[in-house]
Amino acid sequence: MKTTMRHFQLAVCVLAFAVIGSAQEKPQNQTPTEPTASPTAGPSNESTTAKSASPGPAVDGAKVSGSTFSSEFFKFSYQLPKDWKALDDSVRMSENQKLQNEDNARAMAPPAPKKKVGTSTTAKNPAFVPRTASSTERYSLMAASSEAIDSLDSPVLPRINIWAHRRVPPLDSLDDHAQYLSATKRAVVLQKPKEVSISGHTFMRVDIIAPGGIYHSQFVTIVGDYLVGFDFLTTSQAELSSMTATVDTVKFQ
Repeated sequence: MKTTMRHFQLAVCVLAFAVIGSAQEKPQNQTPTEPTASPTAGPSNESTTAKSASPGPAVDGAKVSGSTFSSEFFKFSYQLPKDWKALDDSVRMSENQKLQNEDNARAMAPPAPKKKVGTSTTAKNPAFVPRTASSTERYSLMAASSEAIDSLDSPVLPRINIWAHRRVPPLDSLDDHAQYLSATKRAVVLQKPKEVSISGHTFMRVDIIAPGGIYHSQFVTIVGDYLVGFDFLTTSQAELSSMTATVDTVKFQ
């Protein structure tokens, strides 16, 4: 009886292994077929790679042709005042990268003592962000003047700066920049922050006389994940009024 039972158990084990072996060999013996795409399946690795190999326009890939500024990324154009000269776009983009590298290094460094915001800071830095801001993605889209301009740090006036910042607190709302400028110590507010409509977009405008006598008008709007701004910097009220009138030439696609 015991011998019979052992034979039965052995037979069961042999049968089990035979079934497992048959299941493992079956896919190898089948004729290969094309995989059937599931209607809910995501993109294949090949399509994802192809898509990433064709990136869109750079955030700061704007250009000036003649007197026309255009941004393919933000999809708008602007007409510079007659005979104005813009900073070379390749120089501008190179300096943007330098600023980005400096911001990244600063973000990794220990907090530095707070510095006072001076006139030269506001006038010379076209992508000015208070050091309390956590954003490290800022771009100059254009810097132009009635005189030749060779760098983003050039203090030449009058001047127009077009810039973009990724929306990161504390500068992520439409009126954040305007509130910051109007609260600048020793600044004279000529026009309190107010909303204006330009080419179907809502802008926040503020006009001040910065410490040192620089007349500064700023227009900021929201485009997707970015704040896009225009800074007009002059030495007189009359010149500022003439320059700010050019925002009417802004056209969004």
